Amino acid sequence: MRKHNYKVLVANAPGTGKTIECLSCVALDRQKLCPVVIVCPASVVWNWHKEARKWTKWAKIHVITDKNTPIPQEPFHIYIMSWSLLVDRAMEVLARKPQMLIADEAHYAKNTEALRSQALYGVARSVPHCLLLTGTPLINSPEELENLKSMLGSSNPPMIRRLLEDVAPDIPPKKRAKLPVYLPPKIAAEYRKAMNEFERWLKEILQLRMSIAQADQAARRALAAEALVKVGYLRRIVGRGKVNAAVDWAARAVRLGEPVVLFAEHSRVVRQMMKQMKKQRLRFVSILGDTSKKQRQLNIEAFQNGEVPIFIGSKAASTGITLTRARHLCFVERFWTSADEEQAEDRIRRIGQKYPTKIWFLHASGTIDDRISAIIERKRRMVRDAIGIEDIESSPEEAVLDLIASWSKHVQAPMEDGNAMLGLVRALPPLPSPAETHMIVFKGKRWNKAAVKAWAKMNAYHINSIRFDGRVHRAVNHPPSLFLNGSFTTFNISKEIQIIRGKRRKKAGTRKKRRSSKVSRSGVEKRTQVLTRKRK
Repeated sequence: MRKHNYKVLVANAPGTGKTIECLSCVALDRQKLCPVVIVCPASVVWNWHKEARKWTKWAKIHVITDKNTPIPQEPFHIYIMSWSLLVDRAMEVLARKPQMLIADEAHYAKNTEALRSQALYGVARSVPHCLLLTGTPLINSPEELENLKSMLGSSNPPMIRRLLEDVAPDIPPKKRAKLPVYLPPKIAAEYRKAMNEFERWLKEILQLRMSIAQADQAARRALAAEALVKVGYLRRIVGRGKVNAAVDWAARAVRLGEPVVLFAEHSRVVRQMMKQMKKQRLRFVSILGDTSKKQRQLNIEAFQNGEVPIFIGSKAASTGITLTRARHLCFVERFWTSADEEQAEDRIRRIGQKYPTKIWFLHASGTIDDRISAIIERKRRMVRDAIGIEDIESSPEEAVLDLIASWSKHVQAPMEDGNAMLGLVRALPPLPSPAETHMIVFKGKRWNKAAVKAWAKMNAYHINSIRFDGRVHRAVNHPPSLFLNGSFTTFNISKEIQIIRGKRRKKAGTRKKRRSSKVSRSGVEKRTQVLTRKRK
């Protein structure tokens, strides 16, 4: 970057440290580069602020948070603003005579006709140094890459492209797997009806423009193309149909002690999952488009610290955050581009991840999922040919089904044969509440005190003591004296985990308090009657 006078397209893959690289440049040549303007997605503005304070401790930093608050007249070394504010505040920022622009997620400016693209272009051509950061420099076509290059004022500016395996060769591998799921009969019927209506409508529209002989062929071609983005209602129907399967998948993983991350695109699908998880007493945090910055950070920390086992995100959570506590990530709904999916995948596979990661795609065959999958694979091939991507192994369907079958056998799932018909089976029963839990018993070599405590913390059980007799760990939640004699029953979670629950004793003194209050009331009534008689 220094060699090319800090006019570079930094196209390193997500998770490779682009933020630190750029801030290191600022620290290295601060006399030359400051003031610096950083433009980034709103979701990571405060993360840039935090990293800037860490790597440029000498710098005075100002965050532009809205369209109206004036920028202070005093000089700052670094100005940070979101893409949404760029159009309105670009001229004010330029008045501070910045020397360098850092544009994070620069592919937001891929459309040259968009106002924010034109605003970024104006800033980029007005400063002597410019770093464009994006792990996905092309998403739909090679022209997008050329548009980014043109902002640097050269037909062939330098581009740095490093993959995660180049930066951290010892990072564990990532695998992708399609997991077949089944839509409930009601939703499957609703989808078929909607699809038939759409096909009929499309043929009618096309028949207005061409001969009847061409209409059927054109309809099939249009259905297979990216125009399906306009029929989001079909995707929402399928998404709703996969909620039961997603919650069941998450419940099985959590009961085996695995924290998980789930992504979906439509807020209705996300909220339906949240509602279902509450019914099953599954603890989760979420980040949606309307989640506040403060709450975002609290939710991320709660998941990373092991306080909750499930993280649910919309596309708003697919960039700028780290969720390396999980090694399983599931797409309940597919995103439209391979770039968006890889951004989300790399929330769990970043520098610092110690375990192999698995990316799951819930796939409803015979639906729009088939077409979306084909579109994404085509785009992934295009990116591979243009700039190169990491080669990720895909698990064959048989292996995926075997794995889910093993989960079903291990967890006390309501299936005798342990098959993987996710979406059609009954939901797992909720775990017993902590109040009615006397003890949790863990069998097997993989359990130690730390693992027992981690499992209990994820599921909100407060362990008072742990005993180990050489074969099993017994984690006591409440002492037996709090429960009625003979009321204990066993709740089997898996082959390795059992919960001993019982009926709580009533608190002593409750009945006496009620009696005394009744006596007190009767005494007041008697005195009132006496006073009334005297008055009369």
